[in-house]
Amino acid sequence: MNTPFLIAGLCACWSISAAAQVTGEFYLDKDTFVPGEPVFLYFKLSNNSLDAIQLASPDIDQPFCSGTSITVTNDPPPAYSCHNFADSGCVINGALRPLSALQPGQSNTQRFLLNFNHEINAPGDYQAEAAHNGMPPGAGGEAKASLHFRVDGDAAAYPPAKLQPWLDSLKSNDQAKRIESAQTLASLAPLWLEDTLLGFAANPEFRRYAPLALHRLKTPRSIEALADMVKATGPGTWEQMEAARYLAMTGDQQWYPLLLDAAVKNGKISNYPAYAAELGGDKMLPVLVDLAKNPDTRLQAVMAMGSTASRTALPILLQFLRSPDLGTSQRAAGSLSQLTHRTGVQLWPKVPDPQTEYTLWTQWWQREGATAQIYKETDCGEMVPLS
Repeated sequence: MNTPFLIAGLCACWSISAAAQVTGEFYLDKDTFVPGEPVFLYFKLSNNSLDAIQLASPDIDQPFCSGTSITVTNDPPPAYSCHNFADSGCVINGALRPLSALQPGQSNTQRFLLNFNHEINAPGDYQAEAAHNGMPPGAGGEAKASLHFRVDGDAAAYPPAKLQPWLDSLKSNDQAKRIESAQTLASLAPLWLEDTLLGFAANPEFRRYAPLALHRLKTPRSIEALADMVKATGPGTWEQMEAARYLAMTGDQQWYPLLLDAAVKNGKISNYPAYAAELGGDKMLPVLVDLAKNPDTRLQAVMAMGSTASRTALPILLQFLRSPDLGTSQRAAGSLSQLTHRTGVQLWPKVPDPQTEYTLWTQWWQREGATAQIYKETDCGEMVPLS
């Protein structure tokens, strides 16, 4: 039996009264994994109070929905890293999840698959930063943890026999087991399961994991399957947008016409113009300029210009920065910052003055526009104030 791998100070306590206490701790079941192995982060909540407490039911796809925020970086972490919405955002689809009661003296342990929102196959050291703030009213505080683990590059890959239980559980009578198994297999995406994972796209229950599975397989068949998802009738589903995102990430220009078509047909959905812009770069700019002429798609087009990694987009955005419509000018400022990693104003909640910001940006453009580094959608870095 593996001993939980804990760092000193991982347990945080919340005082409810002098005689009532709720404690929480994060842990991993070990500190070394092999390539292709699932890595689970556990959170144990103990009710040492005299009263029952209400807990939000966990969401394995969105930990933040139940109060848990998780980030994973290589160790040591970079000074600045891209924000991952999946680490801290909660999207509600359908009815809210019900609360459950944790009785006095009881404990509840949740586990979260780190491989789902983070690729952890590469050998090396990793650092997981976790926090839980989903305590009931009156408890206050949050639990925090910094845990280190490694993927051993000298070890043999995770054997198929150990994944067989997950494969078997896809047919379980327990829906929760089926969903967790689908999430786990999609996240790991071993090549020997290619046929099974390709089938996720046609399975209503597992379809939400199909784009991730196809992306991580990275085989010709899986990439074609992503394209088929984008082509499916009625673009606009979450799975189709995810498929488009992963096609853009391939960098393969053969998919640009498909993403361009999706962007033109679905210009009101900001994801599609952004993904086409990410893949198309400069050649997407004329399309975005046309979309920006339509009030129904203007904001989405201006936002997508920030994904082009194009220096040519900067003077276009400067003109949109002068728009009398605050929504347009704010999105132009956001795209300028995305392309240059510069910012002309303090971040929210300060409301920018459009004229002041326009002056700052035009002065910067005249001074540095021709030589400044232009960043891609996936480039991460510090935002430097305009001087």
